[in-house]
Amino acid sequence: MSDSPAATPKVVVRSAVVADAKPIMTLVNELAMQQVMLPRSPASVIENIRDFIVAEVDGQLAGCGALAVTWTDIAEIRSLAVHPAMQKHGIGRTLVDALIQDARRLGVPRLFAFTYVPGFFAKVGFTQCQHEDLPHKVFNDCMHCPKFLACDEIAMTRVLDAKASPAKLFGKPQRAIPLPQRTPSFAPPTLEKPGKG
Repeated sequence: MSDSPAATPKVVVRSAVVADAKPIMTLVNELAMQQVMLPRSPASVIENIRDFIVAEVDGQLAGCGALAVTWTDIAEIRSLAVHPAMQKHGIGRTLVDALIQDARRLGVPRLFAFTYVPGFFAKVGFTQCQHEDLPHKVFNDCMHCPKFLACDEIAMTRVLDAKASPAKLFGKPQRAIPLPQRTPSFAPPTLEKPGKG
């Protein structure tokens, strides 16, 4: 019996197909029960199957992730999951690298993620930011989340192309939470006294 370390598994990353929807949902929801990510419904996986990639080891699903383009200048890495038995083998990083490559192909200059494991995203080049630093468009899906009013996920971003500012791509970016506006003050109407005629 050899004491040599276990060989790194050969990972194959490919685009997801409809048949992957059930194993993706099973993996994501098993990790959601451990409070490390949010659950996904069958409809949300099937309807967005084109956004997903999967990692396989020996023909078995080992992980998944999705790239959801949110606006002209930003996309989200979401549902990034690695099977517990396959963690610590670089599969998560491999998935992120593939999603970044796809974002570059699409010309998306900035990525974001909401996560419970910020340490992992920091290792792959993301930095923590405030939720309100992200444009409001990224929160469309959040309205359907059970934690919408009490979000405890950490927002992370990574810039892929610093030259492509949001303003250059599609006008002035909008903030997630509108800044308070001053209420206009109106002077009460003055009634003119009838003049002598």
